[in-house]
Amino acid sequence: MFGCLGRLGCLVMVAVLAVGGWYTQAWWYPRVRALVVATPPADTIAWTPITPEAAAAGTRAAGRLAAKNGPVYASLTPAEFVAWQLTPAMKILGTAAAKPEASVQGEVLLVRTSIAVTELGDPGSLGPLGSMLDGRQPVLIGGRLSMLHPGLLGLHVTHMTVNELRLPSALIDRIVRRISVKQRTDSLAPDVIAMPVPEAVADVRITKGRIVLYKAVP
Repeated sequence: MFGCLGRLGCLVMVAVLAVGGWYTQAWWYPRVRALVVATPPADTIAWTPITPEAAAAGTRAAGRLAAKNGPVYASLTPAEFVAWQLTPAMKILGTAAAKPEASVQGEVLLVRTSIAVTELGDPGSLGPLGSMLDGRQPVLIGGRLSMLHPGLLGLHVTHMTVNELRLPSALIDRIVRRISVKQRTDSLAPDVIAMPVPEAVADVRITKGRIVLYKAVP
């Protein structure tokens, strides 16, 4: 009898919680969704394709800083910077990347492309994500740039989404380590992609939609 009453009480409690959840979903659902689904970049930002031509332009612009009578800064488009610096790192993900583009939003550098989820790592290491998604998916990476030390820039990855699903920081760190394995050191933060640059580069800023490299002054 008591067992039956106990089970009945549990059913009543479940029913009460379900009804309460239904009537309060306008409050809790947006908050839960925001933890899982990322807000996409603003429609107003301009995306440009990452191409070999952009890589050549970025290489030339950065190279001019090393000239004795060269400019004191170099202004690159997001695509020129990414094609010059990040394309080698992205290739570690395999050949499944397609139609990569770059942009900036405020002080955040953005890269978006289409990647087979398996290229992000062993499916078992991706946790629930590995079973939820398969095949080619849109991937967005966002981060902030800074000088780590002379000759080395860092992209501090602040967020990463796969098909608009927000990845947890532990999984982002795992993917970042895979992307930047050749440049990793024990002192490097787990969320940083390291990028070698000429010694002539002293600092980097994102301003007015462009990546500005500043020359080291002797």
